[in-house]
Amino acid sequence: MTRLAGNLVRAWNRFWFEPTSATDLGICRMLFFAGLFVFYLPVDFSEWGHVSAAFWMPLPVFTLFHLGPASAAALESLSNVWRIALVLSALGLFTRSSTIVAAVLGFYLLGLPHNFGHTYHFDALLVLALAVMAVSRSGDAWSVDALIARREAAPSAEYTWPIRMVWSAMALAFFAAGFAKLRHGGLEWIFSANMQMILLRSAYHTSDADPITTLGLWISSHAWLTRLLAAFAVIVELGFITSLVSRTARAVFVPAAALLLIGIRVTMGPTFGGFLIANVFWVPWGALAERLAVRSRATAIARQARAASASDAAPAEVPHVTKLNVRSLVERVPAPTP
Repeated sequence: MTRLAGNLVRAWNRFWFEPTSATDLGICRMLFFAGLFVFYLPVDFSEWGHVSAAFWMPLPVFTLFHLGPASAAALESLSNVWRIALVLSALGLFTRSSTIVAAVLGFYLLGLPHNFGHTYHFDALLVLALAVMAVSRSGDAWSVDALIARREAAPSAEYTWPIRMVWSAMALAFFAAGFAKLRHGGLEWIFSANMQMILLRSAYHTSDADPITTLGLWISSHAWLTRLLAAFAVIVELGFITSLVSRTARAVFVPAAALLLIGIRVTMGPTFGGFLIANVFWVPWGALAERLAVRSRATAIARQARAASASDAAPAEVPHVTKLNVRSLVERVPAPTP
């Protein structure tokens, strides 16, 4: 029993605090914040400033911090500052300050739409990821700050736990979704006409966005296909949590979950684009970069070897003589004078 407990503690510490390179966290920071900037650039947060206060139904966390709806002008200013903070965070310039500003303003701006009677579930993960990045050392690599300081970060647990934290939040979000389906609907959620009705209802403006194709309507006309789609969704959502402990599971469930979210956008309408951005934390960027570097070096060596063998096989070139000067091998001795 003691040995088992010790193994569990070591596995727990290895998962959260195994020293790793700063490369993965640095690249994740750069891509995550750049992705948020691109995704939310066309979003006009100031529209929420025109909604009547009669519809204001604050979330408990907004009540706790005494946060209320801001005016349209204030929201416009806040969103501009937030976008600047996202850009600075992506560049890794003033990383600590910019990520904190991005997290605080992101909490308010992304949370604001949830206070008017309808709670969405596609951006909560982003708020958590912003908070994690704000308290991490994500600017120690792949950042302007690191270039200015001219420092090279040594492997540390500080570059491991932030990525694992985002992994855990994402895995729990998927698992909770799959568990809720079976808890409230049982297997009938899969084997009934439930998915068929969801696909049909999505065509009547029931979400934050409309489906971008009519594929959902076509799928709904095939009962077996709707059941297959429902089973796929539940299996992926419940199985995603195994990605925390298995590389094989990560290779299967992370792409499958991304495909699931894209399929929801295409057939039903809900926009999980921001949620998809968090997938950058699952990519082993450091290992990928090393693999590409090794392959690049191998290709260069092979190219040099082919060039050398080609030069050895080619016939020796005869030098081209443009002018021939012939000199006597023996200098003429001048005749003696009589």
